Amino acid sequence: MIRWLTLASQGNSECGLQFEGEPGKDVESMVGCLEKMGVEVVRGEIWVVCPPENGLKSPDVALNCGNSGTAARILTALSATIGGEVKIDGDESLRSRSSESLNNTLRELGCEISSDRVPYTVKGPIKGGETSLDLGSSSQPLTALALSSPSFSESVILNLQGQPVSRGYSQLTFDITSICGSPNIISNPLSLNSWEVQTPNIVNIPPELSLFPMAIILELLYEDLALRTSLPTYDPLVLIAIDEIDRANGGQVDLRDASDLVTPAAVWMALTNGGEITGIPHARGKESNRISRTVELLSSFGMVSEETEDGLKILGGQRPTRPDSVVETHMDHRLAMVAIILASKVGGDILNPEICEVTHPGFVEQLISLSQP
Repeated sequence: MIRWLTLASQGNSECGLQFEGEPGKDVESMVGCLEKMGVEVVRGEIWVVCPPENGLKSPDVALNCGNSGTAARILTALSATIGGEVKIDGDESLRSRSSESLNNTLRELGCEISSDRVPYTVKGPIKGGETSLDLGSSSQPLTALALSSPSFSESVILNLQGQPVSRGYSQLTFDITSICGSPNIISNPLSLNSWEVQTPNIVNIPPELSLFPMAIILELLYEDLALRTSLPTYDPLVLIAIDEIDRANGGQVDLRDASDLVTPAAVWMALTNGGEITGIPHARGKESNRISRTVELLSSFGMVSEETEDGLKILGGQRPTRPDSVVETHMDHRLAMVAIILASKVGGDILNPEICEVTHPGFVEQLISLSQP
């Protein structure tokens, strides 16, 4: 949804976004920032995005991205196309996360960026030329530049470096930009040229695929529970990862392209036959150090796991026990959701459970409703 909001804000006509449920706080943060840049978003059963007639403007106040690293990186690149000075900020968790890869690339393209951690100021415009972009820690910098390319004044050539991670998210970005008329395709080197955004009248936004393993954990904890869940198909690499977790049976699961699944995957494997999660050193740069914090979370519930250089090992055949102390979520929405699910079975006090609202508004209420007759 953040990708569609970004493109629709640079288009020439209104675009409707249709979805089920309520958008998460990350989406609300993105909308709030775009509104400060002159975009109008009419909220209803369908959200209608109305781009500013004369293009995005430099905001008078800081763009507060809340907890959303995706929004912060996209808005950094987008702000660099405007020309004025724009301040990017976020919550305490976002302030601890580095945007070094994207920011260094933008600096090479003539932009001034005051720091690699928010709050920082961005001053463009992006100049054409050739530079490099490291894909080894996140797919978000590539997404940010691709989504901002309609507003580039000159062509940019990127030499892509590092072993790319979360490749499904990058492909999703280029699939969406292609629908809107982009001639840019993933290649190495990658040429990003300016183009005119032509959005559909209505876009159907699918459910969040990375939340599916949460339902699996619930069904493993409650034998009589059978949830009606749908499995969106927009990211084949995440679908493959989910299937590999299901078939792990004590073996290895490579989550290089699905690091958002690491915490629920670890619990899923602990409740079944265990195994080892590999390929996720970049997960240490998520909302929290998601490897060590997952080990910590499991330990809080009496479950055994071990951090490795590129992932973690999980003992199988385990069941959670009630924590002896308050469970820290480290302002990481995925840790919080898993902690709440485990606590629903054995009890426990969870710190900052409201962070779930980032991706799943009403999560706690929905969980409680499962216990109603």
